Amino acid sequence: MNIFETIRTALESLTANKLRTLLTMLGVIIGVGSVVALLSIGAGVTANITGRISSIGSNLITVSPMFNQPGARLTMADVAALSNPLALPEATMVLPEVRGNLLVAAATNTNNESTSVSGEEPAFFTMRAIQMAEGNIFTANDVLVQTHVAVIGSAVATTLYPNGENALGQTILVGSVPFKVIGVAVSVGGFGPNNTDDNVYVPITVAMNKLFAGRAAGLNAVSDIYIQLDQANDFTAAQNDIQTILRQNHHLVPGQPNDFRVFNQAQIASTLDQVSQALTEFLGAIGGIALLVGGIGIMNIMLVSVTERTREIGVRKAIGAKRFTILMQFLTEALTVSGLAGLIGLGLGVGASDLIGRAQSNLKPAVQPTALIVAFGFSVIIGVVFGLYPAWRASRLEPVEALRYE
Repeated sequence: MNIFETIRTALESLTANKLRTLLTMLGVIIGVGSVVALLSIGAGVTANITGRISSIGSNLITVSPMFNQPGARLTMADVAALSNPLALPEATMVLPEVRGNLLVAAATNTNNESTSVSGEEPAFFTMRAIQMAEGNIFTANDVLVQTHVAVIGSAVATTLYPNGENALGQTILVGSVPFKVIGVAVSVGGFGPNNTDDNVYVPITVAMNKLFAGRAAGLNAVSDIYIQLDQANDFTAAQNDIQTILRQNHHLVPGQPNDFRVFNQAQIASTLDQVSQALTEFLGAIGGIALLVGGIGIMNIMLVSVTERTREIGVRKAIGAKRFTILMQFLTEALTVSGLAGLIGLGLGVGASDLIGRAQSNLKPAVQPTALIVAFGFSVIIGVVFGLYPAWRASRLEPVEALRYE
């Protein structure tokens, strides 16, 4: 019996029990679809993170207090020291930030939410590539005279004014302090404390003196200091200079640990990439478990098929069929089931990824050819591994015993 005859016989056997074949395929279909969809989601998350970090810029250094050390803080004196071009020649811009979570409410309705509130300089919007969908950012004069104006993220605007009311020009309460909305930032999607969509930006002087005045009173404490470099390859020299400046400013003696931490965008990108890769592998493993369960289903049904067709096997052996021919017939059936299920599963996974992308505007699953090849390859391997034992068992049946079987 040639290979084409073997395939034809296998297909006839499978179509004779259509419902059972479909149910057998279902486990592999779900498994392959899950692998493709979950790997695509993981790839989409990775691409989202990478894109957001790239949009901020690869030449940005962030300095934060080491909160696990008592009394650790950064102040405007540190900002002034780091802004000295003689001490830190690699820097083109040094900006302080005061940040915290506060209740933000609309003055004209009952809508409110607890969200991140940041006190910034106007140059912050250029540094972080934040663009306005409506209105404008606040000015240096607003910072100087402590004007109560705010720029809000798109998610904040939607939460406070969900019925299509324009947020621009409205009065909002940040904590209990009124602010006029002068700008709404372009939606960029994402997550975390620095998510533009879920942030309210106000002049830094107002944040320090009105919103977060209780923090280290009189010291002009800041939450973070952002330093933009003139070249991306200056990280090592710049970080060393920053540590030297701040250790001197904080009067730290040799051997005493830093009460601040310095990290750059490349380090953040590397860390987040590792996290997203681990997430992708975890999601793929979940889909792999579903695929394994589908393989067990194939083995179960193939064993039942061998039992049901014992007399058929006996007749074929009695008229000269070889063990290898019998083995190949049943193995081909298992491969046909897993292969067809794999192809259907690929379509299901791609379709599910597309639906998720349409439903979640902030998440765009990325279907990669590698994921498709791996998922289909595993479905074929599952067919071989779990179909081999039933096929071997069928080939080992003795003709006389098989013909006697009722």
